Amino acid sequence: MLSHKKIVYLPSFINKITNMKIVGKFIGLLGVVALLAACKSGNGAVSEDFSERTGFAYNSPSEGFFNVRTVYEGKIPPGMAYIDVMTTVKGVNSDPVSSPSNNPKRRIANSGYFIDQFEITNLNWREYVAWLSGVFVNDPRRVILALPDETVWRNELAYNEPYVQNYYSHVAYGFYPVVGVTFKQAEAYCDWRTDRVNEYELINQGLIEYQDLKTIAEKLKNNPDSVNAYVFTTDFAKQYVNAAQRTMAKPTLDGEALDLDGLLFDSKFRLPTEAEWEYAAYGIEAVDGNIEETQTYPWKGDQLRSFGERRTEGEFYANFMRGRGDPIGIDVNNTLTVPVNFFLPNAYGLYNMAGNVNEWVLDVYRATTNEVVTEYNSFRGNVYESDSVYAESILNKLPTLDPVMRDSMRSVLLRERGFAMTGGDYRDYKDGDRRSALGDSVLRMENASPIERANMISNTVHIYKGGSWRDRVLWLNPANRRYLDENRCSNDIGFRCAMSSVGGKKSN
Repeated sequence: MLSHKKIVYLPSFINKITNMKIVGKFIGLLGVVALLAACKSGNGAVSEDFSERTGFAYNSPSEGFFNVRTVYEGKIPPGMAYIDVMTTVKGVNSDPVSSPSNNPKRRIANSGYFIDQFEITNLNWREYVAWLSGVFVNDPRRVILALPDETVWRNELAYNEPYVQNYYSHVAYGFYPVVGVTFKQAEAYCDWRTDRVNEYELINQGLIEYQDLKTIAEKLKNNPDSVNAYVFTTDFAKQYVNAAQRTMAKPTLDGEALDLDGLLFDSKFRLPTEAEWEYAAYGIEAVDGNIEETQTYPWKGDQLRSFGERRTEGEFYANFMRGRGDPIGIDVNNTLTVPVNFFLPNAYGLYNMAGNVNEWVLDVYRATTNEVVTEYNSFRGNVYESDSVYAESILNKLPTLDPVMRDSMRSVLLRERGFAMTGGDYRDYKDGDRRSALGDSVLRMENASPIERANMISNTVHIYKGGSWRDRVLWLNPANRRYLDENRCSNDIGFRCAMSSVGGKKSN
């Protein structure tokens, strides 16, 4: 724990002391005091009140110039569990004859992160659509693009119209996993959720006022191009808070170092990477950061039913297709999926990491992608912001710039800081094909042979994992993976969100 004792620097007093004997005694006394303070803090000469490098006070307009918070407590996102830093073996862990050969085994490590305990539900999605419908009442295109595709339940040789008409909208299915959403729609939901949780936090802190959706819609009706001015977004949080402070007749924060760290959530909601999802699915307890054993499913053993526990004896651990015409789950509320908390959770407290619905993950698919990815936080799918977009994010940190000066500073960033090199699409990087095996070359579609073109997987194709109500037990193994284009959807694919952790381990 950092000490709150102020550290006094000798240079600020030395000119006031002229007697050298006094100076000598004072130095000796000051050394003892500093040593005691350092021992008390346990961190050497570190203070939360003064700079240990310059001596100026923090957060004191009469004595210093730097406003900063030095005490940090990370927020735990609602509905999420924390997954600790880990190193584990990822990839195929069952009979290689019967398993897909697109996820070779190798050891990886991952930073700590958060992940939803439950799959996103129909109720969660209806909340999202209700917000869009209220705010963008004059822009129905946004609402239409957010609606799930309920026709995914239709089948040429089955009568599934009750699912089409009721599954998403009926109250009976509120806590069932949402389906019929594409990868792109899932990403949009994650962005929306980020903005709403941060907006709620700032309202609770008294930094902005709650505005009902009708009021926001009226403002947008008269100024349709000013969405960022009336709709809170995390990317423009500082500007939004400054504007709200003026509206609330509070001292403006313009020109000050407005620090929202710790007030906002550490990171944005997003889909989990394949490595994060796979590790979380197993739920194996780590010992000193290492996994001592592996398993086939998100539960111990190779059985699909619970044995040895009197309370759950004989119960299935997941819903899936046992055989032709034999689905597990159809007897629950007369549907094929089940409520997101129906089966027992794994050791991390995560529900339905096998069965119910498959889940989107962030990675683009390559059959051999896992042989070449980085050993730490492995992920395929990086598309870095272009120079101009990244420059804008820097300029947003200086909200007082007028348009002319902003253009000038943008040129400075691009010319003198070299931000023109920050953009890049690395989804194809060392993707395992014949051409990219030659050194560090990257295969581009225009350079591919006809055979390679026929076998290449598009960069818009993403992985989904976990098995579903209509899959055989093979797909309940977290190591197994399949893929679908980001603009397509299915009645057996849903998702859950993740969030990167900043500042180390947190306790739920």
